Amino acid sequence: MSEVVSSTADEMLEHLHARLDTHFRGMRDERALLEVAAPVFALEHELSAEDLDLLIATVRTAVSEGLGSRHRRWWLPFVVYAAEAGYDYVGDEYWRSFERRTPGWRSEHRALIKSWFTKFAAAYGGAVPTGAFAATFTIIAWPITHGVLPTYLQRQLAQLLYEFSAALTSDLLDNPPALGLRLAQRAGSYTERFRIFCENTTLVGQVATALLSGHDSPSPYLLNSTLERIVTDLSKEQQAHHWLRTAQQSAHRARGFRPTATQGQTASAPHTQPRATDPRLYLRLGDQWNAHAELPDLTPLGAGLPDVFRQLRVSRGFVNGADRHVPPSGLLYPGQSVKFATWPRTDQAFLRLDRAQAETNRILADQCVITPGPWWLFRRQGAGLATEVKGKLVRPGHRYLLIGASSLTPPTVPWIAEVGINVEGVRGYELTVPEQVSEKDAAALTAGGIAVLTHVAIRPVGIVASAWDGEGEAEWVAGEPAILGIRSELAPQRCRLTIGGDVYFLDWPAGQAEQLFSLQGLSVGTHVASVSLLGDDDRPMTVGSLVITIRDPQIRPEGASVGEGIRLLSTPARPTLSELWDERAQLVIDGPAGAEADIEVSLRGEHGQSIADLRRSIDLPVDEEAWTTLAKAIRKDHRFSDAYDDAESCVITVARAGVGFATLTCERGFQPLRWRFARSHEGHVHARLVDRTDGDATTVEFYDVQSPTVAVPRPVGADISAPPRGGLVVARAGDASASLILPTQPNALLQQPALRPAVPTAGRTLTDVRQLVDAHARWLNAELPADAFVVYQQQVIGDAIACAIGTIIGGSHWVAIERKVARAQDVADLLAEMQQAVGISTSHKDLATAIAYSLYRWLSAGSLLRGFDTVIAPHLASSGLGDHPAVSRFLLMLAGRPGHLLQWPKDEITFLLEQVMQTPLLYRAARFAVLGTRALNDADGVERSF
Repeated sequence: MSEVVSSTADEMLEHLHARLDTHFRGMRDERALLEVAAPVFALEHELSAEDLDLLIATVRTAVSEGLGSRHRRWWLPFVVYAAEAGYDYVGDEYWRSFERRTPGWRSEHRALIKSWFTKFAAAYGGAVPTGAFAATFTIIAWPITHGVLPTYLQRQLAQLLYEFSAALTSDLLDNPPALGLRLAQRAGSYTERFRIFCENTTLVGQVATALLSGHDSPSPYLLNSTLERIVTDLSKEQQAHHWLRTAQQSAHRARGFRPTATQGQTASAPHTQPRATDPRLYLRLGDQWNAHAELPDLTPLGAGLPDVFRQLRVSRGFVNGADRHVPPSGLLYPGQSVKFATWPRTDQAFLRLDRAQAETNRILADQCVITPGPWWLFRRQGAGLATEVKGKLVRPGHRYLLIGASSLTPPTVPWIAEVGINVEGVRGYELTVPEQVSEKDAAALTAGGIAVLTHVAIRPVGIVASAWDGEGEAEWVAGEPAILGIRSELAPQRCRLTIGGDVYFLDWPAGQAEQLFSLQGLSVGTHVASVSLLGDDDRPMTVGSLVITIRDPQIRPEGASVGEGIRLLSTPARPTLSELWDERAQLVIDGPAGAEADIEVSLRGEHGQSIADLRRSIDLPVDEEAWTTLAKAIRKDHRFSDAYDDAESCVITVARAGVGFATLTCERGFQPLRWRFARSHEGHVHARLVDRTDGDATTVEFYDVQSPTVAVPRPVGADISAPPRGGLVVARAGDASASLILPTQPNALLQQPALRPAVPTAGRTLTDVRQLVDAHARWLNAELPADAFVVYQQQVIGDAIACAIGTIIGGSHWVAIERKVARAQDVADLLAEMQQAVGISTSHKDLATAIAYSLYRWLSAGSLLRGFDTVIAPHLASSGLGDHPAVSRFLLMLAGRPGHLLQWPKDEITFLLEQVMQTPLLYRAARFAVLGTRALNDADGVERSF
């Protein structure tokens, strides 16, 4: 009898590697035959529970033995092991949890994970991570992607599928990439971690298609064993199970509707179909007619285009011809309207973003377009309102308004009359179309691009369409049947209906003037329904068309929507927790004027549990100024400050019985790097870095409040003990960074002398100024704890850095002013000296006098910018900057809040700084204006101005 000797770790790895290799090769060959390419996931290993336990134990043994070359040769078990860790990932630090479950694992082993998964992708057609997450986390993105659907995201995907189920079509279910893109477009109101997951739209589509297949229909995109595992875990919660089952039932019904095309003649579609993101033009009657545009919600454009969403979030929008700009994030909400001062030019983009990338503005120019001219037609809808008819069709017996360039000659018909329109560059005419339109009049309209419909009308019936222009365009929400009626004065035998190349023939009901039918399963987007009425021998009698837009079913958005009694809007949209409470975001709450409402602020922990709830009564509406005051009061509440640093999210709810309610959820977000701190019983503060990156390139720096521009390197992974005054900690890893101003020790702080930060001013070069601007931004943009002393110290340090910039740029005489400002009890006592130090020539003195006499009128940011722009204009012109846009704003920012300049393009900052340093008068004037208005303003006014 031979003795049984247990296998070594490398022998077991070789056995498991060979078995997995055979399995994954078979999967690769099967997936290669699919019409839509589908990757292989390491989680689809199909090992039994016993074999998986053996693999885990073997991998851990190999790691504990040092993970030598004999172990690394057989790498597939390590790929499966890492994918299992990815499936169990809950959004925390991947490596920390990985190291806990893998004793002996060392940081230098991390690069092996990426190399093994890269080999897996090449050898077996494995999934490749994409999106912003993959770009930031170049290693851990691989095991998390191969975990398919981490457990902490499963509930949210089930909810998204449930909410989207009404929009499912057979075409989408057969096209996972398209389904993934549509789901990503709908994920805007979900957590940031889930939105990041949805950026890999192909993966989302394949997982969603597999989940929607149900138990009875195997999916080609995921092995049944893997799919059943996800469904089993997901079904542990009753609500998530219900969501998934409902979505699967909707998918089953959608697969049952597959429209079959009948061969026949295809009607030609218009050259340019309206888009769901096109604006809606309308006219309102005041003393004269005024032209307006209702702007679309451009949130769907952000799916797959995160850069576009980020720029929509923070950039002002400019509408061609509008009398005002659209505030940042305004294009991410429905219901924004603008009034035209001049008619928009069709040779220019209708919409653009301020300081946006050229590619983003090209996308907006393509996706947000008004109908082409030279005439625009509007149908009268009642007293004082007319909506655009994009198809440019008129019907006998109705009234219309016609808008065209002032140089155009209107159609020569007897029933046209000019009307007043309060828009520059166009003239308006009213068309009162008679019941009978002569051929001559019809020809005159046709020459202007306007058609007359007399024999056929296509209109929505039954379920009310979400939008209907009265003539040629209607909208429905996906999942609702589009019930249409075709009405004709003629007596056709049948009609031919053409939609997207598919042709259908409908027999006409004998003796009836109208034919009713229903269209179901139309995909989201724009479709043209063309109708041709056929007589005997299929002789064409007349034709008509209707533009049909199918929109996604919109779940009630956070913030509520137009028509709600209460509406909550944020700038920027979807602010993070720190943006909202560090006063880098603003809220506006609309509601009935004078009505009282309740606002609740709920801080939530890591698992969504409430850790602090605060309630206040407010008077509606709440503007930005009122919100700032309210937010400060909430931050000072000890319940808020005690829980804030442990909170992962915050839910704000505004409600009033009988009026409505609105909510806004703010998260800390999925941060690659994040600082957390704890306070001991003695009051000492210790900060620890939460590092979710791959960890190899992370650096940590500390800035003392006494020397706020001097970086002191600190070891990565070690806790930082904060001085009594706190300080700034900054961590960086590639493009990721995290900064936090540490809380103070209040009792010890009271025994300290007044804070006087030391900021070096020895250098006089452009580089020195840029470094100070960067330093100001570093302190300005750092996350703040719930500590009032920290806010004060941040202001003192910001002022000290701005003062140092003034010392460098202002010139020798101005240096004395900056020194006095730094030590002054009341800056107002120095206004006369500042005025004298602006300049010595007559023109310089006149400029200083104009500023001095205007300070009391410039106490708001808007009045300061407008007034300063007026007085500085001649000096900008003489300096060669007269035609350069926004120089006045640049000067005021440089003088007061230089850190904000980093929002400008780098080359523009460099150019303007060079010009200012060559002409320091410009800076001295701006600095005098900023310091003077601050001296005369109250504390709130100072915070809201430059």
